[in-house]
Amino acid sequence: MTAAPTTPGVPQMSTFVKIVVVALAVIVALGFLIHLVNAGHHRPEGAAERWLAAVSDTEHRGVSADARKRAEQIGPVAIAEPLLPPRFDPRQGQFDDLEVGKAIPAGANVVRVPFRLHQHLPSGSGPLKQGTLVLQQTGDTWHVVALDARRPGENVPSEGGPRPSHAPLALWGGAILLGALLAAGAHLITRYADRSAQRAMARRDSPAAAADDSPSPVPS
Repeated sequence: MTAAPTTPGVPQMSTFVKIVVVALAVIVALGFLIHLVNAGHHRPEGAAERWLAAVSDTEHRGVSADARKRAEQIGPVAIAEPLLPPRFDPRQGQFDDLEVGKAIPAGANVVRVPFRLHQHLPSGSGPLKQGTLVLQQTGDTWHVVALDARRPGENVPSEGGPRPSHAPLALWGGAILLGALLAAGAHLITRYADRSAQRAMARRDSPAAAADDSPSPVPS
């Protein structure tokens, strides 16, 4: 008994595996580059805004557990107790809006970020709350460590204060470079797959393949 002939023209499984490996390698490399470029450039204003947004959702039905986890990663939720409304609507966040200002240095690895927000009550928008969050840097990350009253000159942009700091131009350039690398990687993977398919088609149409496919004579 002879072995069943392989179907010519069908890309081998090894080709598919190679494509998957290349794609995964590109994704891992991009993730590493993003982490490398972003290291050391975390903004305290961004941490303060994310913390307030997470605190707002700590009683929001369906997302409360995740929101509390995200908030605790930046700072204790208990710090925000004076900002929370006496009553809340579980279908909404506890703040209607929030705004942060530019971080002001207040010591070694310590900054003050002014903010303002409106509480959300079951009956509608609640009173205005404003103050300053004190953040401390640990490694490359900022953590909320205290809530304080504002000092003179601590204002948010809507009150005439300076705007929060933006990401450095190097990060924008890195983002463009990463996008170009991703596009180039996708293009190379596509070309590799196309060439593999073309080689398989060429083998299928070759005279040798046709001879292999011809029926063998039946012995008399």
